[in-house]
Amino acid sequence: MKKNILLGIILGVAVMCCTGLQAQTNESYESLMRSGNTKFASNDFISAKTYYEMALKQRPNDAEAKKKLDQTLVKIQQDSERQEVFYAHLDAGDALNAQNKYEEALAEYEQALAIFPNDKYVGGQAETIRGILKERKDKQDAYDTAIAQGNTLLEEENFDAAIMQFETAKAIFPNDNLPKERIAEAKRLQSVYNEKVSRFNALMTDANNFALRKNFDSAIQKLNQALEIFPNDSQALAKLQELQGSKDVNDRYNAIIAEADRLYENKAYKEAKLQYQGALSVVAGDAYATDMLSRLDPLIAQQDAEEAARIAAEEEAARLAAEAEAARIAAEAEAARLAAEEAARKAAEEEAARLAAEAEAARLAAEAEAARLAAEAEAARLAAEAAAAAEAERQARIQGLLETAQGLFTGEKYAEAKQKYQEVFTLDEGNAIATAKISEIDGILAQIAADEEAARLERERIESLRPQYNAFIKDGDKQFASKAFDKAVEAYTKAEELNIGETYPTEMIERINKIIEDNKLYELNTEAFTMAANTPRRFTFNPVDVASRRSNYVILKARNLTPGKSFPMIVSFGGDGGKNGGFVLAISESEDVKTYIFRIGGQYKWFSENNNWIELISENDDVEVSLVMISRSN
Repeated sequence: MKKNILLGIILGVAVMCCTGLQAQTNESYESLMRSGNTKFASNDFISAKTYYEMALKQRPNDAEAKKKLDQTLVKIQQDSERQEVFYAHLDAGDALNAQNKYEEALAEYEQALAIFPNDKYVGGQAETIRGILKERKDKQDAYDTAIAQGNTLLEEENFDAAIMQFETAKAIFPNDNLPKERIAEAKRLQSVYNEKVSRFNALMTDANNFALRKNFDSAIQKLNQALEIFPNDSQALAKLQELQGSKDVNDRYNAIIAEADRLYENKAYKEAKLQYQGALSVVAGDAYATDMLSRLDPLIAQQDAEEAARIAAEEEAARLAAEAEAARIAAEAEAARLAAEEAARKAAEEEAARLAAEAEAARLAAEAEAARLAAEAEAARLAAEAAAAAEAERQARIQGLLETAQGLFTGEKYAEAKQKYQEVFTLDEGNAIATAKISEIDGILAQIAADEEAARLERERIESLRPQYNAFIKDGDKQFASKAFDKAVEAYTKAEELNIGETYPTEMIERINKIIEDNKLYELNTEAFTMAANTPRRFTFNPVDVASRRSNYVILKARNLTPGKSFPMIVSFGGDGGKNGGFVLAISESEDVKTYIFRIGGQYKWFSENNNWIELISENDDVEVSLVMISRSN
């Protein structure tokens, strides 16, 4: 729907209805000028303009008619400007009144009455405010005191007492929003404070539990987190100081115990005993150190006994070795004597032995050659097996690298995957799988770089449009806040068309459409109908309550039956006394159904008169109308 919204801009007021001025188109120039002068004198400048324009059709170059038409256009412009000023003061007064800023609202209403002194709505609003201000004067001091005391108590975080003061102020002025806002703020701050207390207490409990388990690092961390919530809490500060001291002692104790345990495990029992005794000097009566010391004395005694036994065994071994050496020397002397006797006998045998030895040497040489050949054959077999194993290992490494690279590729870690595929080349230059995957990765990395560049360019485009977008949004929000929904939609549509990826303008247009739909006053037709060119169609209704007229909109849905050509539709309104005003809509060239929104409440005659009809005239071309609705902004 948002794309089909066309804003109804006042291009000029329509000609009088066909039963009025249209019947006079054949009147004489003089009669038309007299009628125009009469309407001009009665300040009905819109009707006067029509008469003068009709007179100019009779005499196109007539100086008097042109002069009167120019004067009328000036008056219409001045009236428009007066109305704009009037509505500006009226809107400001209503806005200030809604905020309970009664003095400022009264000043705005009085400035509006200076333009239209007899306006019933503004006069009634001003009188109501004067009554409120009179009533407020007697109660203001008590109200201000309650608000001031509440604010002081709120600063002191005495939330219950602050709420009581704001409740007192609320009772004085039940319709004033400030006490309600302060009560809500106090409750919010109280809730925030209670949540902080709850988190603080939970952290303190955690810190105490960690401290009981001697997990001082975690305990100190919890205390520091608690102090981030309440930096000056004396309990937390004292506990932190206490635990930091305990942590220092515990760290020294743990360091000594760790060294003692290491020595104990290495069976350096005497050195371990000194360390455990040192631990007791840090933590007197420590059960673990005491227990370990009780274990060490028997172990040290056993170790001393084993050392003494070792020394004794070494001395006995030395004595036995000396005796053995003496026996050896005696045996060698006896052996020398026997050897001399044997030498003679062996001389004869040596020749025979030499010959036997030569024969044996020949046999051994033959066996050695056979063994050498067998060894060479075994070495060749082992070399072949080693080569096969090396190739199998190379293929396994290649497969491992390919699998690792594929895993990285699947995980979109493309740079690491490419590195692994390149490592494959050190084992298998030109590997087809690695070559293909590296090419694929290069393509992906190039696409990523291109995507990043496109994203950068898109960010730059959005940032360049951001000031313009923000200006449209600011204007739209301003118009929305003042319930000028037609102008708000125009601003939001411009922001939306910048296409910077923000959903806010679309959401606001949809929100405006829903507000208008939800607040409809009259749906003047229920079925689509075709309007013939220049044939009026009038809809009647009960006058809208004056309190909501200022916020009224006319909404039309229409479809051009001759697409490709734009033409005007005149929308007039009036009451029992006749026509009071109107506006012109430019029917879109599109063949689609379009929605047209016009803030009819911006015309003073709609606001000030009891209008009970709206009339449509399509100039020159037929149009299908599917909706004519009167709504309001709230």
